[in-house]
Amino acid sequence: MKLGNPQYALYLLLLVPILGLAIYFVVARFKALQELGSKELTRKLAETLSRPKVVWRLVIWFVAISCLFIALTAPQIGTRLREVKRKGIEIVFALDVSNSMLAEDVKPSRLNKAKYEISRFVERLGDDRVGLVVFAGDSFLQCPMTLDKAALKLFLDIVSTNSIEAQGTNFGAAINEALKAFRGSERTADSPEKVQSRNQIIVLISDGEDHEKSLDDALKRAIENKVRIYTVGIGSSQSTPIPVYDETGRRVDFKRDKNNAVITTTFDDTMLRLIAEKTGGKFFQIDASGADLDRLYLELQKLEKEELASKEFVDFDHKFQIFIGIALVLLVLELVIGDRRKVNA
Repeated sequence: MKLGNPQYALYLLLLVPILGLAIYFVVARFKALQELGSKELTRKLAETLSRPKVVWRLVIWFVAISCLFIALTAPQIGTRLREVKRKGIEIVFALDVSNSMLAEDVKPSRLNKAKYEISRFVERLGDDRVGLVVFAGDSFLQCPMTLDKAALKLFLDIVSTNSIEAQGTNFGAAINEALKAFRGSERTADSPEKVQSRNQIIVLISDGEDHEKSLDDALKRAIENKVRIYTVGIGSSQSTPIPVYDETGRRVDFKRDKNNAVITTTFDDTMLRLIAEKTGGKFFQIDASGADLDRLYLELQKLEKEELASKEFVDFDHKFQIFIGIALVLLVLELVIGDRRKVNA
């Protein structure tokens, strides 16, 4: 048994003094009757009073009050199965965290702008399941697939360029990690879900061009699994230096090469457009003009929503009505019984 309002359980302790007072008043009533007058008068008055009925009325009244107190705690007894269904799509955000994402051609920086747009995007989602992959020269599943948007935003908040040690821009590793996230979601799904065809989407956000050789194989796997990749480029076409920050977050310099020359980064959308085209997705861009992910959100809303979850949850069944019903019946019975008995003339 579980209590829906456990804070009211302390009120049950009041039953002890209530019972003590009830017994005291019954005993006092009998004693007052005996001291009322002469023995003959007391005998005649007592003939119509049924002492057993008085006691039974006390017991019934006390049980009724106890039931009302128990009902106040909202007891939940036993369990029942409740089916919950949700419809949506599955989205994995693959976010580039290479050092070039620190460039400030998109304010406050490419990375912070991307994090802000993802957070804002997630807030608008309904029953869509989301996950987060971060990547640079390697990739990492930052947040597994979840319906809990608040949890994903917590994981997103701690993302930085330190999340991945290996630098570079490896799109193939990011796509493969996102595909693993989808497979992990399917393994934990109920049987009815595993046979459903779902719209699975990867939103790849980056500012760079991939120079790795694993991209072709990753794209092939995405196409085989019917996963669309929507790419989002972030940055401007102008050469931009990459800032260096100290431990307090203050910019102290720009990245430099061996010759002490400032290293710059330039946004290139060629590879991002190609990835989107090959997988049936679309390319979008976030730049200094203030562009955001609103168009991407509207595009994804056009996709058919498949059933993502159809699970039976164990839920406690409320039983306070039973105790209220018992209390009402007992209170009526207490009135009907009365405390008098018939006396033959």
